[in-house]
Amino acid sequence: MRLFNSMFLLLFLFACNPKKEHQTTANIPGQYKGPIIDMHIHADKPSDLPPEKAAMCIPLSTLVAHHDPKVDFEEAWFEIMSNPNCKDPIWSPLTYEDYLNRVENQLNTNNVTAVTSGSVEIHAEWKSNFSDRIIPSLEFRLGRENISADSLKQVLILNGIKILGEVSNQYAGISPNDPRMFPYYEVAQELDIAVGIHLGSGSPGAPFLFSPDYIASYSNPLLLEEVLKKFPKLRVYAIHYGEPFIDEMITMLYHYPHLYIDLGGIQWCYPKEYFYEYHLKKLVTAGFGKRIMFGSDAFIWPELMEKSIAIINEADFLTYEQKADIFYNNATRFLRLK
Repeated sequence: MRLFNSMFLLLFLFACNPKKEHQTTANIPGQYKGPIIDMHIHADKPSDLPPEKAAMCIPLSTLVAHHDPKVDFEEAWFEIMSNPNCKDPIWSPLTYEDYLNRVENQLNTNNVTAVTSGSVEIHAEWKSNFSDRIIPSLEFRLGRENISADSLKQVLILNGIKILGEVSNQYAGISPNDPRMFPYYEVAQELDIAVGIHLGSGSPGAPFLFSPDYIASYSNPLLLEEVLKKFPKLRVYAIHYGEPFIDEMITMLYHYPHLYIDLGGIQWCYPKEYFYEYHLKKLVTAGFGKRIMFGSDAFIWPELMEKSIAIINEADFLTYEQKADIFYNNATRFLRLK
């Protein structure tokens, strides 16, 4: 009887544990239907929309299956965006109103709260449209945002912004451990601002499109080591999880237990089977499922959100608990949400 009472007490205490995370009791395979925190969407401006409808086909890596350099890559890229060769392309909106309506539909239909990367000005408009569905994050790139660290500090404080990201210095050929970033990391550490750093692939052929200074080798997560040592209280998440440097990311997650990653839309950049076997499964099997956060990287094609959710939900090697962690629990913990 004493043994029975002890077991009952343990079960009671577990059931009443207030720290128990969302939806983690159903450790069974299945579709996750709970709330989702998307750590990575873009709050695009009207000027970001293409002048004509453009198609998005996934996986992105096979959009231009091969290329002859005698033809300008930009020409080939826009040709395929105008005349897609996939069965179900996503077409970009022609008006900003349509774009906002499609964003709203994705947020509400999928029960998503999104970390939105954008400017202070665009967030003012987005707050009026999706006030309870977005968490503003200030986009940043050295050289493009011509702002000192002290001025950035004031912008963050005055606007109540708690996330700095996407820090997209990789597109400017600037590594995450460039000393020019140290004053900005110092501000983020002082204010307890989370920092999302782009470490991963851009679009196929990125150096020949809009990012001639993009450097692929700067995706290597080992470049974060100096930053994490120099700023030990800094909360960092690696956007795009430093792919394809999976082993390097695993060793960084192993040695720096406060480092998190977000999927950042890579789930639709590559064929699903490749993403599952060589990226997601490897990270989860290595034991880091509690630090993987969902991110769709949705931008002028808002439906990338639902596509990204479906890819994670269809991963039959993930338990329901692991999906809940990726979709919700891990981001809630990282962002210190109530």
